[in-house]
Amino acid sequence: MDNLKFIKHNNRIKFTLTVVSVLLSAITLCSCNFSLDSILGNKPTESVQTNTESATEPKSERKVKTSYSYDNLSSDKLRELYKKIDEYAEIAAVGYFTIDAPLNEMQLSEAVEAYKNDHPEVFWLKSDFEYIDNDDSTSLFLSYSVQPDNSNPDRLKKAKEKFNKTIDKIIDAAPKNATDYELELYANDYLVENCVYDKGAAETEGIAGHENDAYGALVEKKAVCEGYSRAFQLLCNRLGIDCISVSGTADGEPHGWNNVKLDGEWYEVDVTWNDTDGDTEFPVYEYFNLPSDKFSESHYTSPLYSEISLSEYENTDYYFNVFAPKCTGTKYYYYSYSCVTVYDINDSEEITNAIVQAAKDGEKYFDFVIDERLDFNTTADEIIYNGYLAEWIANANLANRYNPTLNEEARVYSSEAVNVITVFLEYY
Repeated sequence: MDNLKFIKHNNRIKFTLTVVSVLLSAITLCSCNFSLDSILGNKPTESVQTNTESATEPKSERKVKTSYSYDNLSSDKLRELYKKIDEYAEIAAVGYFTIDAPLNEMQLSEAVEAYKNDHPEVFWLKSDFEYIDNDDSTSLFLSYSVQPDNSNPDRLKKAKEKFNKTIDKIIDAAPKNATDYELELYANDYLVENCVYDKGAAETEGIAGHENDAYGALVEKKAVCEGYSRAFQLLCNRLGIDCISVSGTADGEPHGWNNVKLDGEWYEVDVTWNDTDGDTEFPVYEYFNLPSDKFSESHYTSPLYSEISLSEYENTDYYFNVFAPKCTGTKYYYYSYSCVTVYDINDSEEITNAIVQAAKDGEKYFDFVIDERLDFNTTADEIIYNGYLAEWIANANLANRYNPTLNEEARVYSSEAVNVITVFLEYY
């Protein structure tokens, strides 16, 4: 007997409901005309092909790899399923399609999540799905947050147009002739400045709208962690940067973030945690381009599907990964790459020059790092209360010939967690 099964994911928990296919048996016994092909279609039906344009935006002139999950699927049969998902998902086709293999729920989830991870632009595809175990084959039914129907056949088309127009505007505003690091920073800053964390959605079981996808973060400008990570991945890819979404836990809760590849090395990025939603007066980059060994102090990366058993999958309340590289890069961690490091408070030339440039650029804030070999609190007190910072600012004013002029009595914020002092630059 066939088994009709439903799987549902949300941003808090995953659960499965298995139902013996009484429905199929009842239909078989009734006198009405019925064809199994009507629900087990092998291709999208003509009635749902209201918009056959590709969901994928034109690629950047730079070579970007967007198939990390596909390449790391655990079998060729799942890669075949991935391609079938692509046929249906791009047009939000309704109906079952069949793969010629007996696949369990974990394998189906691996293929669906792999496709979602490689295609953040297909924002309407949900993680929920239904499937039928046909003994020697498996039939899958995808679900969507947006799909065309008889009453509104252009619904998906209009949503995609709005989505793509928004992305084009963001990409067009990116800095020209910028490095990959600068473009990545632009994508992070755009989301931090324009998207707010949807606390209501995070505290509600089930997905109500677009809080878990790039449409929510970029068009509606509110999302939970998965929405942030999907949007960041999409922007980085469009800007020519390899980037993937990663699942795991943080503070004991399911969480999502990104891995970014710069100069051949991978880095961990958590845009959600970089977004303080107004809790600070200045931008925070504590989780921008960390290596895994440092990032793992606060985040736990879920195992790969290929590393777990079916029972582990069924008894775990968070997502797994198809691909999650070990991030070993250290060069592009924000506070070491973009900020001056103070090794000796009596050697002021480098930090004075940095303040000079920040003032010329009209920056509102200036960050500098205290070398980890120095005691942070003792050194910070010396700099702030014993006149070192005021002297550095005075020297910067002199170098700029007081155009502009900075207030030497600046407000500061110190963070021992990252050995950083943030100076609020105030102009006369």
